[in-house]
Amino acid sequence: MGKSLVIGSNKGGVGKTTTVVNLAVMLTVLYKLRVIILKTDRNPELMDWNEKRIAAGLTPIPIHEAYGRDVNKEIKRLKKMADVVIADCPGHDSAEFRSALTVADILITLVKPSSSFETGTLSEVTEAVRTAQVQANGNPSLKPWVLMTRVKPNKVTDAIELEKELKSNEVWIQPLKTRLSDLDVYEGACNLGAGVHEISRATSLSKAKALLELMVKEIDLI
Repeated sequence: MGKSLVIGSNKGGVGKTTTVVNLAVMLTVLYKLRVIILKTDRNPELMDWNEKRIAAGLTPIPIHEAYGRDVNKEIKRLKKMADVVIADCPGHDSAEFRSALTVADILITLVKPSSSFETGTLSEVTEAVRTAQVQANGNPSLKPWVLMTRVKPNKVTDAIELEKELKSNEVWIQPLKTRLSDLDVYEGACNLGAGVHEISRATSLSKAKALLELMVKEIDLI
């Protein structure tokens, strides 16, 4: 039985799908794990990436789709077929997201610390997570984390302040130590149907790879 990782956010533009595919590629090519991506977001970006991947002749990564309240059933089914199932959830509160939370092993919710709306967004996600953990037939073993993404050099102070705020009250979903810097190579790799662990030359490539590797170790995914 594999592990399930849910990637979600109550706000778009945080690099959710970009993070999903870079993680999937890394786990596949670096750690040699069987990875399945579960698409629960109707946005076409993931399928566009996969088309480019097929055209480039890169290592296939299976993508399944599920929508609505039965996402949890599909996650359970896919965990029997893979080492890691990564569920790409919509960038807003949804039936898909709440269903996934009831069976997920790990949740990563992405935020950009440069935004003044992040605390409000995290309040909504925290409520959904705590509900999933304590409700009847819930998921008390769910391990949720906040991942700060697209962190620009001039926004590190904002990231530190957000981290302090979240750590000040254990009710909040707690932040990961690892933060993903605002590196063009993450999206650049996606535009090729690849992940950063499949390209050989790019600005800040080593840093981009290292941050992802640190993150999956921190969340105990590998």
